[in-house]
Amino acid sequence: MSDHRDLDLEKTLAESELLLRGAARSAGDDYEFTLEGILEEYGGKRAQEAADAPAGQPPRAPVPRELPADEEDEPDDAGEPAPQAEEDPAEGAAPQGLRLQEVLSQTVQGVLDEREPLLEEPRRRGLFSRRKMQDTEQLYEAPAPEPEPEEEPEPEPPEAPIEETVAAYREDALQTRRAARACAVVTLLMWIPPVLERFALLPELYAQEPLLHTLPFLVAELLVCVLGRDVFVFAAQQLRRGRFTYESLTALLAAAALTDGLLFWLLPARAAVAAQPFWGIGALAMTTALWGRTLLFRAMHETFRVAAVGDAPYMVTTTAGGAAKRDGASLGFSNAAQRDDLATRWQALLLPVILTAALVFAVLATVKTGAGAMFAWNLSALLAGADALAFPLVYALPLRRVVRRLSRCGAALAGWTGADAIRRSNCMILTDTDLFPPGTVALNGLKIFGEESGKVFSYAATMAHASESGLARLFDELLASEGGTPETLTDLNFYEEGGVGGTIHGETVLFGTSSFCRRIGVPLPRGITLRTGVFLAVDGALIAVFAVKYHAAENVDWALHALHRSRITPVLAVRDGNITPALLKRKFGTDARAVYPALSTRLALSEHDGAKPWALLYREGLMPYAEVAVGSKRLCRAVRSGTRLTLLSSVIGVLLAFYLAFVAAYTLLTPFGMLAFLLLWALASLVNGFLADRY
Repeated sequence: MSDHRDLDLEKTLAESELLLRGAARSAGDDYEFTLEGILEEYGGKRAQEAADAPAGQPPRAPVPRELPADEEDEPDDAGEPAPQAEEDPAEGAAPQGLRLQEVLSQTVQGVLDEREPLLEEPRRRGLFSRRKMQDTEQLYEAPAPEPEPEEEPEPEPPEAPIEETVAAYREDALQTRRAARACAVVTLLMWIPPVLERFALLPELYAQEPLLHTLPFLVAELLVCVLGRDVFVFAAQQLRRGRFTYESLTALLAAAALTDGLLFWLLPARAAVAAQPFWGIGALAMTTALWGRTLLFRAMHETFRVAAVGDAPYMVTTTAGGAAKRDGASLGFSNAAQRDDLATRWQALLLPVILTAALVFAVLATVKTGAGAMFAWNLSALLAGADALAFPLVYALPLRRVVRRLSRCGAALAGWTGADAIRRSNCMILTDTDLFPPGTVALNGLKIFGEESGKVFSYAATMAHASESGLARLFDELLASEGGTPETLTDLNFYEEGGVGGTIHGETVLFGTSSFCRRIGVPLPRGITLRTGVFLAVDGALIAVFAVKYHAAENVDWALHALHRSRITPVLAVRDGNITPALLKRKFGTDARAVYPALSTRLALSEHDGAKPWALLYREGLMPYAEVAVGSKRLCRAVRSGTRLTLLSSVIGVLLAFYLAFVAAYTLLTPFGMLAFLLLWALASLVNGFLADRY
């Protein structure tokens, strides 16, 4: 409907312009139109139509009369008087003469005023140039949609008492270690006869009598499965959670090797094929699985043993600026330490695919060779290639090494979760006391200008204590030695130039470095060249100069160099204006590529608020803090590289075993060849894990 109205409006305006121009041509350029004449031609008819229209119906839009060709130049009839429009007395008399442009503008404006609702329809750009607005106009204001409630994070399960957790891991570690040692002995005995046979050191009776080269291995394999029953139990627990990990793969390998051994002993068709069962590989995989679980339990026991010492004075958490040492409780540390690691998550994702491929390949190899009795052997060979010996050690070995080192320096790491959170930040927030702990900042001299020493020490100690910088302890001790008391400070302000200001007893007090005093307008005496001096001014006049000496601590020196080697960026959230990257370079020989942010950022990062505890610190100084940061990065790097190597080894082992089984190359696919393949791939992961704590 709105489109038709727009067309009518345009047509009306065009015809009105045509009519007025025609009338102007017939009357001449100096002809003047009057309001009465226009109303006679246009307004009078509109008024008559409005009066004749029925009540409640809007007046019909005007349809201009098209003049015939013979009437365009004829003047209107002058015999009849033109109807006069009623004038509003308040508006005054209407003008008697108007020019052509004024008449045209008034006519157009009158039509537009009558069609005012059309002006409320905005023009639309794009696919639809016009849009019907009035038909969809809302008679009431629709209520604003209610915001969807945010999903609250699932509450963490309650943590068991730390003493119970320590006792549980101690018992699990002892039990698993005994089982691993027993399995290692049995596995070693299982590999002795094949080695002697390979070098022709056994009598011929051993090769001729089936009971001698089958039954002992069956018993040994069954004994290994009994000793490693914890692996089967844990595999079943993981399967109930919908996860397939290396424990499940090891359990299937041991079962497949045991089944193939039974067929090799009882089934002549299987014994006729010169393919030795993979008893030794299955037993070795079970031993490494138990060894890996032993290392994991011992690492967790060591972690919780340190955490059970008591409430940690500090914890390591993560902020927007990086890892930070904060005051806080250890709530949540236990749950974080027992979460799944990266290796377990990747195994749960990829090992089911590898297992499916092994099952399919075993069927294909069996069909290709046409020997149904070899299915168990084909499956055990493929599972042996898939079950990398380093699977249980990828996370347990580097965790054990790193945790043992951290425990010696009084720190406890919350497993993979804590290490990964600290590693992601790759930055460490360092405060004044981290870089220069108590005892490393000393007063090397002072000079007072025209004030009492008691007032000077009191003002200086008040400003240093209020700024919460590393100088607070130094000036507090100086004030205590003089028997003074701190003053009441108001209007504390921090300055980007390296100082603080405030009001004490109505006096404006400034406390900071020499560059701060110069920029703030405090005149300094000539000849003062203190790099680490602290200046005190009252009402714009210098009253004291303190020569502060910063000594480099050995543990801080080691920590900064360790951070530099590990490419961890220190963020200086310091409040002492003297502590800058240049000072670190002079004192320690390196600034470890430290970042010196703006004052507002430094103040925000130096706040002592706590969040999730990714690590606990029980000793003072920067060294334990740096040990946690560097150890976390080394641990994550070792786990990531080890996971990649083991998964690649598993894929290559399955493909290689499938090819040899498919072509029936039984003389190449032997337990000795498989053992060499698995040990070579496991060697890289073992070296990587043993070097995780070397930094």
